[in-house]
Amino acid sequence: MAMPTTIGGRAAIQSSLVRAWGLEGYARIQRTVRETDVSSDADFQRFYNRFYRVRRNAEWQSSYYAIMEREKATPSMAFEDVLREMNELTGNVEASFTSKMIATLHPDRPIWDSLVLARLGLRLKGTTAQAKLENAVEVYGKIVSWYETYLATEDAEKNIRLFDELLPDYAWLTPVKKVDFLLWSER
Repeated sequence: MAMPTTIGGRAAIQSSLVRAWGLEGYARIQRTVRETDVSSDADFQRFYNRFYRVRRNAEWQSSYYAIMEREKATPSMAFEDVLREMNELTGNVEASFTSKMIATLHPDRPIWDSLVLARLGLRLKGTTAQAKLENAVEVYGKIVSWYETYLATEDAEKNIRLFDELLPDYAWLTPVKKVDFLLWSER
Protein backbone atom coordinates (compact mmCIF):
# COMPACT_ATOMS: atom_id res chain seq x y z
CA MET A 1 0.00 0.00 0.00
CA ALA A 2 1.44 3.34 -1.06
CA MET A 3 1.69 6.09 1.51
CA PRO A 4 0.08 9.40 0.54
CA THR A 5 2.54 12.10 -0.46
CA THR A 6 0.12 15.02 -0.42
CA ILE A 7 -2.77 16.19 1.66
CA GLY A 8 -5.66 18.17 0.18
CA GLY A 9 -5.54 20.90 2.82
CA ARG A 10 -7.95 23.28 1.10
CA ALA A 11 -10.52 20.52 0.54
CA ALA A 12 -10.14 19.34 4.16
CA ILE A 13 -10.64 22.87 5.49
CA GLN A 14 -13.64 23.44 3.22
CA SER A 15 -15.22 20.16 4.25
CA SER A 16 -14.64 20.91 7.93
CA LEU A 17 -16.22 24.36 7.63
CA VAL A 18 -19.22 23.01 5.73
CA ARG A 19 -19.82 20.39 8.44
CA ALA A 20 -19.08 22.65 11.41
CA TRP A 21 -21.39 25.41 10.19
CA GLY A 22 -24.10 23.08 8.92
CA LEU A 23 -24.00 24.70 5.48
CA GLU A 24 -25.51 21.70 3.71
CA GLY A 25 -28.43 21.76 6.13
CA TYR A 26 -28.92 25.48 5.66
CA ALA A 27 -28.80 25.06 1.88
CA ARG A 28 -31.40 22.28 2.11
CA ILE A 29 -33.75 24.52 4.09
CA GLN A 30 -33.31 27.33 1.57
CA ARG A 31 -33.90 24.97 -1.39
CA THR A 32 -37.09 23.51 0.03
CA VAL A 33 -38.81 26.25 2.04
CA ARG A 34 -40.52 27.79 -0.99
CA GLU A 35 -41.29 24.46 -2.67
CA THR A 36 -43.29 22.90 0.14
CA ASP A 37 -46.17 23.76 2.41
CA VAL A 38 -44.16 24.14 5.60
CA SER A 39 -47.34 24.09 7.69
CA SER A 40 -47.95 20.44 6.79
CA ASP A 41 -44.60 19.01 5.60
CA ALA A 42 -43.43 16.94 8.56
CA ASP A 43 -40.06 16.18 6.91
CA PHE A 44 -39.31 19.88 6.46
CA GLN A 45 -40.39 20.61 10.02
CA ARG A 46 -38.23 17.81 11.47
CA PHE A 47 -35.20 19.02 9.53
CA TYR A 48 -35.78 22.69 10.39
CA ASN A 49 -36.35 21.78 14.04
CA ARG A 50 -33.08 19.86 14.16
CA PHE A 51 -31.11 22.60 12.35
CA TYR A 52 -32.44 25.45 14.51
CA ARG A 53 -32.86 23.36 17.67
CA VAL A 54 -36.60 23.92 17.95
CA ARG A 55 -37.69 22.16 21.11
CA ARG A 56 -41.31 23.22 21.46
CA ASN A 57 -44.54 21.25 21.66
CA ALA A 58 -46.75 20.32 18.70
CA GLU A 59 -49.21 23.15 19.31
CA TRP A 60 -46.41 25.73 19.30
CA GLN A 61 -44.92 24.24 16.14
CA SER A 62 -48.31 24.22 14.43
CA SER A 63 -48.67 27.96 15.07
CA TYR A 64 -45.09 28.67 14.02
CA TYR A 65 -45.22 26.79 10.73
CA ALA A 66 -48.69 28.16 9.87
CA ILE A 67 -47.32 31.69 10.23
CA MET A 68 -44.23 30.78 8.21
CA GLU A 69 -46.33 29.34 5.39
CA ARG A 70 -48.59 32.39 5.31
CA GLU A 71 -45.67 34.80 5.44
CA LYS A 72 -43.99 33.26 2.38
CA ALA A 73 -46.26 35.54 0.35
CA THR A 74 -45.26 38.65 2.29
CA PRO A 75 -42.43 40.52 0.58
CA SER A 76 -41.33 42.29 3.75
CA MET A 77 -42.18 40.60 7.02
CA ALA A 78 -42.14 42.87 10.05
CA PHE A 79 -40.31 41.37 13.01
CA GLU A 80 -42.60 43.13 15.48
CA ASP A 81 -45.79 41.86 13.83
CA VAL A 82 -44.65 38.23 13.74
CA LEU A 83 -43.24 38.45 17.27
CA ARG A 84 -46.55 39.79 18.62
CA GLU A 85 -48.56 37.14 16.78
CA MET A 86 -46.32 34.38 18.12
CA ASN A 87 -46.79 35.84 21.61
CA GLU A 88 -50.58 35.88 21.22
CA LEU A 89 -50.63 32.28 19.97
CA THR A 90 -48.06 30.74 22.29
CA GLY A 91 -47.75 33.06 25.28
CA ASN A 92 -43.99 33.27 24.72
CA VAL A 93 -41.73 36.10 23.56
CA GLU A 94 -40.01 34.19 20.76
CA ALA A 95 -37.50 36.72 19.45
CA SER A 96 -34.95 34.15 18.35
CA PHE A 97 -37.36 31.84 16.53
CA THR A 98 -39.19 34.80 15.00
CA SER A 99 -35.91 36.05 13.56
CA LYS A 100 -35.06 32.58 12.26
CA MET A 101 -38.40 32.37 10.48
CA ILE A 102 -37.89 35.79 8.93
CA ALA A 103 -34.28 35.06 7.98
CA THR A 104 -35.33 31.77 6.39
CA LEU A 105 -37.81 33.55 4.15
CA HIS A 106 -35.66 36.67 3.73
CA PRO A 107 -31.99 35.60 3.96
CA ASP A 108 -30.84 39.20 3.90
CA ARG A 109 -32.22 39.61 7.44
CA PRO A 110 -30.09 38.69 10.48
CA ILE A 111 -30.77 36.04 13.07
CA TRP A 112 -31.15 36.76 16.76
CA ASP A 113 -29.43 34.13 18.84
CA SER A 114 -27.42 33.98 22.03
CA LEU A 115 -24.07 34.05 20.21
CA VAL A 116 -25.01 37.16 18.22
CA LEU A 117 -26.38 38.87 21.34
CA ALA A 118 -23.23 38.06 23.31
CA ARG A 119 -20.95 39.24 20.52
CA LEU A 120 -22.86 42.52 20.19
CA GLY A 121 -23.25 43.03 23.94
CA LEU A 122 -27.05 42.91 23.82
CA ARG A 123 -29.64 41.11 25.92
CA LEU A 124 -33.39 40.86 26.29
CA LYS A 125 -34.74 42.82 29.24
CA GLY A 126 -38.11 43.11 30.90
CA THR A 127 -40.11 41.51 33.66
CA THR A 128 -43.46 41.42 31.87
CA ALA A 129 -44.36 39.99 28.48
CA GLN A 130 -45.20 43.49 27.22
CA ALA A 131 -41.86 44.88 28.37
CA LYS A 132 -40.02 41.95 26.82
CA LEU A 133 -41.91 42.39 23.53
CA GLU A 134 -41.03 46.06 23.37
CA ASN A 135 -37.41 45.41 24.30
CA ALA A 136 -37.14 42.56 21.78
CA VAL A 137 -38.23 44.90 18.99
CA GLU A 138 -35.63 47.43 20.13
CA VAL A 139 -32.87 44.82 20.40
CA TYR A 140 -33.65 43.34 16.99
CA GLY A 141 -33.48 46.85 15.55
CA LYS A 142 -30.00 47.18 17.06
CA ILE A 143 -28.97 43.84 15.52
CA VAL A 144 -30.21 44.96 12.09
CA SER A 145 -28.44 48.29 12.50
CA TRP A 146 -25.18 46.61 13.50
CA TYR A 147 -25.28 44.41 10.39
CA GLU A 148 -25.94 47.41 8.16
CA THR A 149 -23.00 49.27 9.70
CA TYR A 150 -20.67 46.27 9.71
CA LEU A 151 -21.40 45.26 6.12
CA ALA A 152 -20.18 48.69 4.97
CA THR A 153 -16.73 48.15 6.54
CA GLU A 154 -13.49 46.92 5.01
CA ASP A 155 -13.43 44.14 7.61
CA ALA A 156 -16.76 42.83 6.32
CA GLU A 157 -15.56 43.00 2.71
CA LYS A 158 -12.39 41.12 3.65
CA ASN A 159 -14.29 38.45 5.59
CA ILE A 160 -16.90 37.96 2.88
CA ARG A 161 -14.16 37.66 0.25
CA LEU A 162 -12.39 35.07 2.44
CA PHE A 163 -15.66 33.18 2.96
CA ASP A 164 -16.22 33.06 -0.82
CA GLU A 165 -12.63 32.00 -1.45
CA LEU A 166 -12.75 29.18 1.09
CA LEU A 167 -16.33 28.11 0.33
CA PRO A 168 -17.03 28.88 -3.34
CA ASP A 169 -19.99 26.47 -3.40
CA TYR A 170 -21.68 28.75 -0.84
CA ALA A 171 -20.82 32.11 -2.41
CA TRP A 172 -24.58 32.39 -3.17
CA LEU A 173 -25.30 33.05 0.50
CA THR A 174 -26.24 36.63 1.30
CA PRO A 175 -23.62 38.81 2.98
CA VAL A 176 -25.78 38.83 6.12
CA LYS A 177 -25.86 35.05 6.21
CA LYS A 178 -22.09 34.82 5.74
CA VAL A 179 -21.61 37.15 8.69
CA ASP A 180 -24.11 35.06 10.70
CA PHE A 181 -21.98 31.96 10.13
CA LEU A 182 -18.80 33.83 11.02
CA LEU A 183 -20.32 35.15 14.25
CA TRP A 184 -21.63 31.70 15.19
CA SER A 185 -18.16 30.24 14.83
CA GLU A 186 -16.74 32.49 17.55
CA ARG A 187 -17.88 30.36 20.47
